[in-house]
Amino acid sequence: MLQATRDWIIFLLAVTLSGLALLSIEQMLLSPRGGFGPTILQANNVTAAIVSMALALIVVFLIGASAGRLLRSANKGLVVVGFGLAWLAWRLEGVEFIAFAGSMKWVAIESMAWTLVVLLMTTGIYLVSGPLRFVQPREGSKINDNWATSSSAGMFMLSGLAVLPVVWLFAQSPLRGQAVASVIAGGIAVGMIGRMLAPHAQPLLLVVAPVLIGALSQWALGFMIPSNELATMYMQGNLPHLLIPVPIDWVAGSMIGVPWGIYFGNSFLQHDDEQLAQTA
Repeated sequence: MLQATRDWIIFLLAVTLSGLALLSIEQMLLSPRGGFGPTILQANNVTAAIVSMALALIVVFLIGASAGRLLRSANKGLVVVGFGLAWLAWRLEGVEFIAFAGSMKWVAIESMAWTLVVLLMTTGIYLVSGPLRFVQPREGSKINDNWATSSSAGMFMLSGLAVLPVVWLFAQSPLRGQAVASVIAGGIAVGMIGRMLAPHAQPLLLVVAPVLIGALSQWALGFMIPSNELATMYMQGNLPHLLIPVPIDWVAGSMIGVPWGIYFGNSFLQHDDEQLAQTA
């Protein structure tokens, strides 16, 4: 009971610190329309926005990695970072800024950059916090599949496709909470599917997959839809649902949803009796 209380205090404190660290740079994301966000590359001062975001992410990474270490769970460390990003995302402008005054191609480029950031942060948090304890070698082998180069890695990336129908279904409006929640739901689906399809490798790429798939879908739609039609489609309510989450929504939703999906996926797998149950 005392251990559980301690863990909750650590988790909630880490989430609060993560959110405050990211909220501190909100002013640096001022857009040409006078609001904040939603993208870094289309801020009034791009250099200041990039530098401030990079510094905030370093702080948030340290908070998430420390929480993951103390809680003995890399996935909890990822969720801490995800909630901090979601807190900031909730306060930023949404896709309406891009529809009226931005560029969807720049959005796709920023999402691709976030993919690398998520990979680096996920790898670092796993290194500091320790590996997922439920990963087992294949039968007859004492070595787990390589998380980046094996067939399991391919299954992780393929599982990322599951985010698209879920986001399409749930992102019905540009409301900030709904945009992030749709990606969280998609991340849960990705985590569950990837964990069950590839249980023999550390699931680092599962966190990256939804962000990459989201960026590629936005890139494709950005080329298919002329920029001068985005505002009209937005006002008519015909904007494709996959364009509603902005880059930070994809990142926050993936870092929250995928660890939860991995946790749910674990319940469908058989584990050695000696292994301890892990809370994601």
